[in-house]
Amino acid sequence: MRNLPAAVLLRDDLDIDRMNADLAELGTSEFWALQRSFEDGVVGEESDVDWKVLPLRAPNGDVRRTDPGGPGRDGFADTPLMAKAPYLRQVLAELGTELRSVRLMALAPGVSVAEHSDTPIGLPYGYVRLHVPLVTNPGAVLVMDGAEQRWQPGTLWYGDFDRPHSVRNTGDRARIHLVADCATNDRLLSLFPESFRALLPASDIAYYRPVLPLTPPELDEFGCRFAVPLSFMEWGLQVVDDEETDLVADVAAEDGGLVLRVAGRAPVELLHLGAGEFRLLGWSEERLLRLDLFDDHPRVELSTRCGRRRQVVVRPARRLAAA
Repeated sequence: MRNLPAAVLLRDDLDIDRMNADLAELGTSEFWALQRSFEDGVVGEESDVDWKVLPLRAPNGDVRRTDPGGPGRDGFADTPLMAKAPYLRQVLAELGTELRSVRLMALAPGVSVAEHSDTPIGLPYGYVRLHVPLVTNPGAVLVMDGAEQRWQPGTLWYGDFDRPHSVRNTGDRARIHLVADCATNDRLLSLFPESFRALLPASDIAYYRPVLPLTPPELDEFGCRFAVPLSFMEWGLQVVDDEETDLVADVAAEDGGLVLRVAGRAPVELLHLGAGEFRLLGWSEERLLRLDLFDDHPRVELSTRCGRRRQVVVRPARRLAAA
């Protein structure tokens, strides 16, 4: 998709006065804090960059979670702060798709962030990152693919943040954006200009699929043990068929759901998409498990994808007796 624009204007009709009213309500919140990372079920240390975050939607609705979240047992939910931003909540609802993290992010004056890529984020991975600028200045610049972007209040933008990008704020006040991570579906794509959609290869998009809950007897039937390559548990990396790195993995029914437990790793809840295929709670269809347990050769298919390109590793499995 590198032939497509790195940044796309989705809306230019947002009500600036109503956004400012929401920001005035949230701007003095005690919960502004430096951004943190998330890795293997653990929230990392605060960033050493003065880029403060106020979470409106976070894992388990936890207002202290300034990280973007990831695979685990806590689903995303609105924090109490979302209720204080009725217009921003309306804008988000009009996207018509499932939301992951939603954060206000304030880059302080005089701060710059070196070039990096946010992987896996983008249409080939099943979710995108959208920006609504709230406060900016001429010195607040996002650079994507070498092109400078100065997004203005009243607009909604898509950015392909899987591409190398950097940001700087040489102005005299903070640059504040609403940043929303959203699942990819047809309604969201309808916001893109027709000229963009005409060039978009449908087979390279990982579309969101709704969860199909399993009955209690089915949950027990999917209990199994198998070996999982370490690379499958390294979020954002492609799965590699390397038996020397295999870890013991169990899938079992817990608290009304299926949970993947891997030796030395944080547990992750599995969400059923149909026909024994599962994605990870807090993640997209970039990473899937297929539990084929009901013939003479039970096995598990572990896959990662970027658009139409898939990597698949198969391991034999042993069904576990129901508790």
